[in-house]
Amino acid sequence: MKHIYFFGIFLLTSAAMQAQVFVELACGANYAQQAYYRLSDDQTTKLDNASWDLAFTANGSEDAGILINESSAASFTTPLPEFEAYAVPVEFFEDYIDQTSLEDRRYNDEKSWLLGALNTDKDPMDSADFGWGKLDPMTNIIYAEKVWAFKLRNGEYKKFIIDSLVGTTYYIRWADLDGSNLQSMAIDKNDHMDAGFAYLSIQNKQILANPPVDWDFFWGRHTDPLDDGNGGFIEYMVTGVLTGPGIQVAEADGVDVETVDYVQGNYADSLSDSPKIIDHDWKYYDFSTGWNIDFDRAFFVKTRDDHVWKIIIVDFEGSSTGNMVFEKTDLGVISALEPVQPSANSIQAGPNPARPGDPLMVQWTGETGPASFSLVDLQGRQVWSTSTHLQPGFQQITNTPSDLIPGMYILQVQQGDGLWVGQWVIR
Repeated sequence: MKHIYFFGIFLLTSAAMQAQVFVELACGANYAQQAYYRLSDDQTTKLDNASWDLAFTANGSEDAGILINESSAASFTTPLPEFEAYAVPVEFFEDYIDQTSLEDRRYNDEKSWLLGALNTDKDPMDSADFGWGKLDPMTNIIYAEKVWAFKLRNGEYKKFIIDSLVGTTYYIRWADLDGSNLQSMAIDKNDHMDAGFAYLSIQNKQILANPPVDWDFFWGRHTDPLDDGNGGFIEYMVTGVLTGPGIQVAEADGVDVETVDYVQGNYADSLSDSPKIIDHDWKYYDFSTGWNIDFDRAFFVKTRDDHVWKIIIVDFEGSSTGNMVFEKTDLGVISALEPVQPSANSIQAGPNPARPGDPLMVQWTGETGPASFSLVDLQGRQVWSTSTHLQPGFQQITNTPSDLIPGMYILQVQQGDGLWVGQWVIR
């Protein structure tokens, strides 16, 4: 088994220097909203469930994912309208569609943010197939191969087609099922790169003007296939956390959530980019006690900038407010590097980012003995070096330089034949 070593002013293991913050995230009474949240600064963007219907991926020239908005508010008295998508048994968009023929309903599978409900017929062995259409290698254009029907939240039915994806532009049409009230639109990915998606409201005939950007968590409603007890599945509306594009998560289950350690538990090995690792099963409902939290479960979330956050969900208020509360702890920037020369020892160091004058703190799991430390700037100039006597455990390195200018530095630590290389960021 290959050993991975975590090092380079990435992780401060002293709990006293890790800020633990409680965050309340709300999606409104009866879950009427979607909350898009960012861990680094608590920025939250809230959208009404009915504010958009389709999301077109806008990540580059090769993606062609189309997701539907599955969110719907909860009601214990009357059913509330959902946006429904159906694959229809007609060959051409101009064909009449009988509303009673709509049986093949499609859902997002939430396995990836690159593919959605309109990609569910994609052949995974065919890179030219996108489910709704297929790439013509001669023209490099994706042409439609499927017609869709939607039931809007206002009860209207529309037929829909993505005629093509030419370069970075989707060309789409929709109309009533009999072909009346025809609408068409061109959606250029280049106009939506910051958000990663173009959010379309068919009912309002417009693109969402202020989409969520650079978010880590989606908190709200989506469908999830649950066992129906008879060997099949039903798509059931749940309220949960879906992690955003580029976010990785590892689950620590059956643990002491206060003491579970990311490095010591080797949770880097189980990081997954699936949006559904956190999702909804950290809570359960009991008719005598109401909502309950699974208090022996924690999550380690690695964001796009390599920060690792420890997440412990501590409260959920249900449909009365749509609020959930979690504790977040910033463990710092953690990167997995192998030592230049093999060794069974490892080192953790912090804080990261550091401020000018911050002492260097390390936790050493190797042998007692002398070690040398040196810092090199990005121009290759050594700006500091020292020798010290390391012993197993948490300790401070003396004579840390206090006059370093903000920037990134390379830290090298050598003990015997072992050499570790990492980064130190000064802000």
